[in-house]
Amino acid sequence: MKSILASIDGPNHKWWALVVVQIGVLMSTLDAGIVAVSMPTIMGQFHARVTMIQWIVLAYLVVITVTLLPFGRLADMYGRKQIYTLGFIIFTGGSALCGASGGVEQLALFRALQALGASMLMANGMAITSAVFPARERGKALGIGGTVVATGTTIGPTIGGLITQWLGWRWIFYVNIPVGVIGVVMAILVLRNKEITPALSSRPRFDLAGALIAALGLLALLLALSGVDQIGLPEDATPALYGVAVLALLAFVLVERRVREPMIELGLFQSKLFALGSGAGLLAFLAISANAFLLPFYLQLILHYPPSQAGLLMTPTSLVIAVVAPISGWLSDRMGARLLSSLGLAVVCFALFSLSRLNMASGYGDVVLRLVLLGLGQGMFQSPNNSSVIGSVPRERYGIAAGFMSMMRNLGMVMGTALASSLLASGLLGTVGHANLAVLGDPSAVGNQTLIGGFMTGMERAYLVAAMIAATGILASLSRGGSFRGRAAAVSHQEPSQASAPAGRSREP
Repeated sequence: MKSILASIDGPNHKWWALVVVQIGVLMSTLDAGIVAVSMPTIMGQFHARVTMIQWIVLAYLVVITVTLLPFGRLADMYGRKQIYTLGFIIFTGGSALCGASGGVEQLALFRALQALGASMLMANGMAITSAVFPARERGKALGIGGTVVATGTTIGPTIGGLITQWLGWRWIFYVNIPVGVIGVVMAILVLRNKEITPALSSRPRFDLAGALIAALGLLALLLALSGVDQIGLPEDATPALYGVAVLALLAFVLVERRVREPMIELGLFQSKLFALGSGAGLLAFLAISANAFLLPFYLQLILHYPPSQAGLLMTPTSLVIAVVAPISGWLSDRMGARLLSSLGLAVVCFALFSLSRLNMASGYGDVVLRLVLLGLGQGMFQSPNNSSVIGSVPRERYGIAAGFMSMMRNLGMVMGTALASSLLASGLLGTVGHANLAVLGDPSAVGNQTLIGGFMTGMERAYLVAAMIAATGILASLSRGGSFRGRAAAVSHQEPSQASAPAGRSREP
C-alpha cells in the first residue's frame, strides 16, 4: 500500500490522474452502449410505448447537454477534484436507483439523475488531463482518452447483451456501482486541487442568469430536434421551440457581455483556434452521428443480418479509432493540429461519401472497408483537435473549455441523428407515401421493392449530406490558421504553469 501511495505522489502522478479520468470515461461510454441494447427488453417488461421508452435515452442526453457548461464553470470556481468526485458519487447512486426502478417513468427520472453525475465527469475529465500533463504531452494523453472511448463504445453493446440475457436488465445499472466506488476512492487519493484547479485571487460569482438562459435555449433546441411528438406536443410547436432557442441564444450573448463574471467569456471566441476548432468538432460529430443512426437499419433490414452479426459488423470503426487516436495525439504534439485534423475530416468525408454508394447487393467486405476508413478519419481528427482547442485557452479556463467542447459533441450527435432520420424519412415519403420507419420492421413490408427503394434513396441522401457537412468541417479546420509542419510544442504549446495568455489569443500555430 505504501509503495502505491509513493507512486501516486511521485513522477508517475500524471498517469495515475489519467487513470482516474479514464475510469469515468469508460464507465460513461460503456453505459451508453449497454443501455441501448437493453431497450427492447425494458420495453417488453414494462409494456411501454416506443415514444415513452425513448425517454430513457433522451432524458440522459438532454440533462448532460444543458448542464455541461455550468459544471465546467463551477469546477473552475470551486475545485475540479470536488466536482469530479461528486460526479462519481451521483452517477453511482443514480445507477443503483435505475436498477431498482419500478416503471419507465421512474427509470427516465433516475436516468436524468445519473446524467447529472455523468455531466460532472464529462465537463472536467479533459480539463484535468490537460492540467496534469505538460503541453508537449497533452495530445498523447488525450489520444489515450480517445482509445478508451473507442473501447467502451466497442464492447458496450456486447457486454450489455450478455448481462441482459443472463442476469437481467437491472444489472446493466448495478454493474456501475463497484466501478463507481473505485472511481470515488481513486479520485480522493490521486487528484490534487492545487494541480488541476487554477488559484484564484478571489472567489468569483456564478453566472446564474447565463446558466438558466443557456439551459432553456439548449432544452428547447434538443426537444425540437428530437421530435415534439415524443413529449405530447402538437407538431406546430416545433417552430415555437426553435424560436425560443434563437431568442435564448441572443439573450445569452447580451447577458454574457454585461455580467462581470460570465458563464463563458465571449472573448474566447476571438481565438480562431478555439472558435473554429470547436466548430469543426461540432460539424464532425454532426456528420459522423448520421452513420450511427443509419447503419443498423441498413444491416438488419436491407442486408438481413441478425442483430448479433450487425453489432459485430459495426465494431471496425471503434477498433480503428482505438489504434489511431493515441498515434495522432502523439503526432499533434510534434506537428500541431491543423494538418492532422484537416486530413482526418477529409478521410471522414470520403468514407461517408463511399457509404452513400452502398446498395442492396453490397457485402460484408464492402461495409467493413468503409467503416475502417471512417474510424481512421475520426481517430486522426479527434485527439489533435481536442488538444488544439484546450491549448488555446488560459489554464484557469480549461474546465469551461472542456465543458463547451463536450456540449458541442452532444449537440452534433443530436442534430446529426435528427437530420439523418428526416432525410431517411423523406426517401420513404417520396416513394411509398408515408415516412413511418416502423414499417421497415414488418417482415412482409421489407420484401416490398418499392419500400426498399425509398429507404435506399433516403439513406443515400443522408450520407451525402453528412459528407458535405464533413467537408465544411475541413474548411473550418484549415481556417484556424498556423503552420502545417514544424514542432508545435516549441512554438506554441506552453507548460500549464505558463498558460495564462489572455482570452482570445491563439497559442498554437
